[in-house]
Amino acid sequence: MSVIMQDSSASDQQKMVVIPINRAFSDGTQDNWPKDERFLRPDDSYYREKLASMWLQKTGAYERGVEYILDSLPDGYALFDRPRMANPDIVGFSRSTPKRIHIPNSLQYDRFLYGHPTDVYFNSTKQFFPHFYYLMTGGQEPCACVLCEKMSKRLQEKRGPGRPRGRPSGTGTLIRTPGRPPGRPPGRPPGSSASKTPGRPPGRPPGRPGRPPGRPPGRPPGRPPGKLSGSATCPCTDNEGTPDVFKMAVLQLELKGLQETDITEPGSMDWRAERSPLDEYIQKLDLQPSFLPRAGEIVLWTPDFEGELAWNPENNQIQIYFPSEKRWLGTPEWRAGIVSQVPEEDTIFQDIVQTSPKEQSINYSGFRVETFPDPHSPDKSYSLHYKYVYLKSIKPFNAYEHFLQNIPRENLHPSIEYAMTIMSSFSLLDKYHFKGVWPDASIYSRGIFIGAELLTVGDAVRLKPQNYNLNSPHSTPNPAVTDIMVIDEIRLDLKNCDSALRSKHLAEKYIVRIRGKVYTPSDRRIYLSSNTLHPIKPLTPDEVVSAFNYVGMSGYGDWYRMHPGASVDISQDMILGRLYEPDALQLMFGSLALGYDLQGVLRGRVYSRQADERIPEGQKWFWGDFRTQTLAIDSLNGEDVGHYSDARDVKMWRANLRVLDGVARPADFREAKIPGDVGRPSTKSRSNFAKVGKLSKLVSTGLGSADLSNPVSEAEEGTSRLSVGDDDEEEEEEEEEEEEEEEEEEEEEEESEEEEEDFTLRMDQLRGGTEETEEGNYMPDKERERERKRVRHDD
Repeated sequence: MSVIMQDSSASDQQKMVVIPINRAFSDGTQDNWPKDERFLRPDDSYYREKLASMWLQKTGAYERGVEYILDSLPDGYALFDRPRMANPDIVGFSRSTPKRIHIPNSLQYDRFLYGHPTDVYFNSTKQFFPHFYYLMTGGQEPCACVLCEKMSKRLQEKRGPGRPRGRPSGTGTLIRTPGRPPGRPPGRPPGSSASKTPGRPPGRPPGRPGRPPGRPPGRPPGRPPGKLSGSATCPCTDNEGTPDVFKMAVLQLELKGLQETDITEPGSMDWRAERSPLDEYIQKLDLQPSFLPRAGEIVLWTPDFEGELAWNPENNQIQIYFPSEKRWLGTPEWRAGIVSQVPEEDTIFQDIVQTSPKEQSINYSGFRVETFPDPHSPDKSYSLHYKYVYLKSIKPFNAYEHFLQNIPRENLHPSIEYAMTIMSSFSLLDKYHFKGVWPDASIYSRGIFIGAELLTVGDAVRLKPQNYNLNSPHSTPNPAVTDIMVIDEIRLDLKNCDSALRSKHLAEKYIVRIRGKVYTPSDRRIYLSSNTLHPIKPLTPDEVVSAFNYVGMSGYGDWYRMHPGASVDISQDMILGRLYEPDALQLMFGSLALGYDLQGVLRGRVYSRQADERIPEGQKWFWGDFRTQTLAIDSLNGEDVGHYSDARDVKMWRANLRVLDGVARPADFREAKIPGDVGRPSTKSRSNFAKVGKLSKLVSTGLGSADLSNPVSEAEEGTSRLSVGDDDEEEEEEEEEEEEEEEEEEEEEEESEEEEEDFTLRMDQLRGGTEETEEGNYMPDKERERERKRVRHDD
């Protein structure tokens, strides 16, 4: 989005940023502009200012204190006003000013934006903005404005309630993707997925001949061509055939020289399935305390115990202490694990040392933690060793040296060294924006997994002391950790982008950068860095609340701005971990010192670079495409994940996406493998989605009342229902006239279903029990008597 600086009116001499709109797509029309003489064309600058600000806020480019204005309204749209005839006291517009204001004893005007294809006007910028954003994004997604929704409903009503052509009767059943979002899924504890069963895909019945020789390929003459799917026209795809949106963005960058766009992957089932739960989960993280473990993180955990963890000075270890009996119960059975579920019930500071009363059972009020398996071994059986535990049994893995000190290495659980293997790994979470100037570009993310922890935009993180090296003899032995960064953005910088289609790389070099403002609670640190003897004012309490996303940060003392409030870029190597609330830190470690895990994190990364076989020689980090790849696990929360899932049928998913987008072809309905209607004889499941079909809203939301049952009649499928009609002759005629194959097939199905006789029994007609058992309710003699009595009663 390019911007132009220009001067506004000479009266105020202010500068405004003019935002050029995207003129490549517009549905505006002048046909519905008002012809009445009362309607006039006022100054539309106020509308353009409001739309520009809303647009930049939507895209994240808005800056406070800067005024924006569009260069014009979209083509075909114009602002009109007319004098108000009633309710003159309501604030409206005056001809003397473009802004909404009430001037006593003056004529008020109402303004309307015309141009929508429905011949209806928009009465405010707020109402028009969803449609404006739809136009600026090229109409890639369905418009969510009020007028477009009304137009869509009218089109559906015009089609009528009858059967749409080319689809059989019934209601489609739901389909669910195999992946689970972070957080608590329905149905705890998790169940196992069904195995895939082979079978003939639904569609043409067995023995039916295909296209007759001599018929040219393609659609019959006169039939409009269908809309191609994204993958069919995209030259850039990944190994599974999914459109590679990042490669396409690089190609566009090379073509235009300047590119900025939101990243959407409508051709990826993974991306579309995780949109809603991932957005919800990240928003939920903003409201949670930072000390709570997050889904996907590696933690140090032990089975639940009676008592509390305390330092035993006799053994110089952290052990379990039973206060009521005043005795030590030994060392906890520590192991490393993956947090796969987080509590639905609130967790408070007290839970760090002693579990507070809970209203729900532990599988809803506790954390589900799965023992971490060997990332280099195909044996992932440790993932099956899981347990629901409360927070007092979980500690941050970065502080493993503190909780495991003086425990012999041979007594440690193997999962702890397995977890240390991935300490020098990272993966980006939710890549949402692309921006660049050729040949460099950046991909923006909402989160990043670094080693054991998940960090998101808005988190406060502790930074490693500058120029500190664990193995350097010139480094200070135990430096203090004093610098804190509040993350504003997480980027993957692409240096010298590679636009070659045959190349698997996006650029010659990749660099991760985390950007934010840096603060410190150390007055000594701020004086040494500023090189001044003048007093430096700390942040006010209101500024502390505004700077940090957490509550109670004043508990660390006064806070000072580093680098006069400017934002700085750092690498992932500079980050130690999240900054916890002072009360939580005091309960965990008995101190407010921020360097409690400095040595452990750095030693863990050194160990990882030596033990992780996936880190290339000469490199220091392993970069995973997604978290499960970084952890090298094939199951989480009791289900197969990622590319290891048996239910990962990309061909079926792609067909379902075409159905959702309304561009499905007849073959797509067969490949989608959508289960049949409830109440009709069931067939053997052909995929793992049959069992989970009723649990998802993904397909049903897109289909609405669309009818997606098997397009082949059940008589042709050979199911249990009997057909009285004879369709053989009709099938032969259909083979001879292949140009109308789809239409005739649907008509035959309707006729065959009408002629079929239903030999099934109602539930009240089914007999129970047996003749041999006394407890059975099947008694032939008594049943005949009851039948006679019922007949007399009916008469």
